[in-house]
Amino acid sequence: MKRPNPASDLSDRSCVLLIDLDNCPHEILDLAETSQRYDLIIAAHGSREPRVPLGVAAVLGQLVAQGRVEIWAMPPGKNAADFGITFVAGRLSSEMPRHTIFKIASKDRDLDHAVSLLRRSGFQADRIDSSQLPESPEKSQATVSSAASRLASSLCGRGANSRPKRRRTLHAVAKARAPSPEAGMLALTELEDAGAIGFAANNVPRYDDQLLNKYAALAPKKKQKTEPLALPEFAKPKSSRRHSDRIQLELFE
Repeated sequence: MKRPNPASDLSDRSCVLLIDLDNCPHEILDLAETSQRYDLIIAAHGSREPRVPLGVAAVLGQLVAQGRVEIWAMPPGKNAADFGITFVAGRLSSEMPRHTIFKIASKDRDLDHAVSLLRRSGFQADRIDSSQLPESPEKSQATVSSAASRLASSLCGRGANSRPKRRRTLHAVAKARAPSPEAGMLALTELEDAGAIGFAANNVPRYDDQLLNKYAALAPKKKQKTEPLALPEFAKPKSSRRHSDRIQLELFE
């Protein structure tokens, strides 16, 4: 486990953000903006390293070099990121001044224990749901391809009750619901990069309902089946009573 040396003294830090990347992988895409609101950001992840675009990687490298952002790669294991966040919180509690404010970005309630430990040590600390963090304009206007939006749509609504619970199963579903297996994997990758789908350390998929519903709303509407035109109902002619021909009756008698 490697940890870069911070560029400045920890005693100058007053607001710290700890991010559970296994639970909120999309948060790494917003670190450039988030770093403007926090003095120090430490993000921990398990065996699966988060993927970032080249542009974000360059900015992230600068923030790491400046000591404003640290990325902790934890050894593989169950709840690896949770353990990393709790360990970091404990270490910082002995190094930071008492006026420091801690925020833990995670949807995992197990990290409430780390929040409780920080509060016992005299710090102000809270766990915040990553979906409640302020969105950047680029993120709020972000969009995905039609294939990715269709995949998101299939995982919402009734499909939410049968979401794959393993990475391999999710890959199979993505391949089956696209024109080709390659297109399905590209669509899945889009949703992962957008933060709608992530994976825990044990390869269990984690779904962001808010983002999935957002991208599902972009899916092209299905064409409705054509229905026969409603023809006007014509009035049936009244049946005229036929008068019997007495002459014909007499012939058959």
